[in-house]
Amino acid sequence: MTDYLLVHAAGQGAWSWGRVWGEMTSPVEHPPRLYAYRAVGKVFPLDLPGHGLDADGDTSTVQFEECVQSVARSISRQGLVKPVIVAHGSAAPIVLQACATLDIEPSRIVLISGVIPKDRGTVISQFPAFHRCMLRFSYLLNSLTNRDVSLAANSISKSMCNSMDAMDIVQSIGYFGPLPIKVLRTKLSLSIMDISCPITYVVLNDDKWISPKKQKIMAERIKDAEIVEIDSCHQVALQKPKELAQLLLGYA
Repeated sequence: MTDYLLVHAAGQGAWSWGRVWGEMTSPVEHPPRLYAYRAVGKVFPLDLPGHGLDADGDTSTVQFEECVQSVARSISRQGLVKPVIVAHGSAAPIVLQACATLDIEPSRIVLISGVIPKDRGTVISQFPAFHRCMLRFSYLLNSLTNRDVSLAANSISKSMCNSMDAMDIVQSIGYFGPLPIKVLRTKLSLSIMDISCPITYVVLNDDKWISPKKQKIMAERIKDAEIVEIDSCHQVALQKPKELAQLLLGYA
């Protein structure tokens, strides 16, 4: 059986994988057979430090290395064996760094609209220019009062959830939380060449947060990466959970 580790993007949490988790773990037959063989083992959605259930008002102080270590700890604690590791958006460099530098042996890495900056580049440098400016302004302003930095609801709606159903946006937008600004501003030198497992890059064609063109450029930074396309906005796990789940189950 194949195990899966699902790693969310900045400002989100394990909650964002809920619908995908349901599609991946639900029985194929109804009612399910008692002893039916399943190709899928554990499917574990991780809350990165400062996110989801781990949020404690200190998200802005979370360091990149903390997130890298949390990937390794989750695999160990959950007993995941050679898992397929799935990373969304800004989680891509965290997963790549963990697999390149720690004792982790995934069977495959799947990057969904994954941010892969140039050498010594930052994750935030790949965000839309307008939002980069707004985040810098918010960071300077909020640092005076030690408050976390978050994206405005309007920015999330128009850039991340742009092609989603209006009701789905309303039901989801309140779950988005503060951003790990130090993680996003960390200059990275990723050791991608040290990763021996196959890597898939999923391009989201309706993504207004990370444009499809920019996604394809970043995918080319991974030698021999498999490139798959889905017609979805940035929040594919919310908009097209069944299609994404079927793609991931294909690697079991």
